[in-house]
Amino acid sequence: MTLPEPQRIKAFRLNLAKEIPKFPNDKATLQVLEAKSLGEVLIAYANWAIRYIAPRSRKVVAEPTASSDPRWLSFKADIQALLNKVVNGDDLLPHLSLQPHTRGFTPTLSAPPPDADRWADKDMLLNVMGYHHLHFDAAPTNQMRSDDMLFAHVTRDMFTVVGIFNHAVFEPTQPKEAMTAERNRLWEIFDNRSTRGLSPGTVYIPSMITTSGHSLHFVMLSMKYARIIAEMDPKLDDPTYVRSLYEKAGVPVPAKPKLKWNFHFLDLALLDERAGVSFILSKGPN
Repeated sequence: MTLPEPQRIKAFRLNLAKEIPKFPNDKATLQVLEAKSLGEVLIAYANWAIRYIAPRSRKVVAEPTASSDPRWLSFKADIQALLNKVVNGDDLLPHLSLQPHTRGFTPTLSAPPPDADRWADKDMLLNVMGYHHLHFDAAPTNQMRSDDMLFAHVTRDMFTVVGIFNHAVFEPTQPKEAMTAERNRLWEIFDNRSTRGLSPGTVYIPSMITTSGHSLHFVMLSMKYARIIAEMDPKLDDPTYVRSLYEKAGVPVPAKPKLKWNFHFLDLALLDERAGVSFILSKGPN
């Protein structure tokens, strides 16, 4: 016997399905997402949300592969302006790709072969290498941007610039075709950073990708979040437990607390909108 889905969890799941940008952006695509389990929706959400960078102050480190590039001097003013924003914790959204605004999930992922397109709603280089790409110029209204970009590995505390590339780095290749020089250079940088400090002959797996094209790391993160939600949600009907959340955080307990599940980027939280309080239960990667 299948137990009914708790109302708080259902509302959270359906809200996430609504929030993820869909293509085609129609009722049928929304219904595909709404029919998925919480775990499946969390995977789709993480796959989309990781393409953004939470605004917080970070330490900047430039790898020699970036700072020795002649373009580092050519774009010195633009690079410094962007990195100042990183240090200040400014919103980097205008410098990120425009695609996630409209291309967060597509049902073609679930289509049977040969129609399935595992990468249509993903940033392949981000999923495989963990590198965000940022444009020097903020997103203009005409969507025309400079060709050169910074590639960086971003954590909650660090912003490591690994290189400067133009859009040839995104050009896909067919079997037996040579990669573009930019794409080949990025792979060399990724391989060198992945093997840094390892003894010769060491076997390593830098990243694992599922057959759906999702990063295994974010699949596991989504499963972790699903477990937290399933374990904690029944406790939210216990007034004593709910009061303890406010008391432990040192904030006043509202007369009628009302908590709901929420994400801030990929930080899983419980949100009390009326009280303006958010309890972060698990921090996301950036």
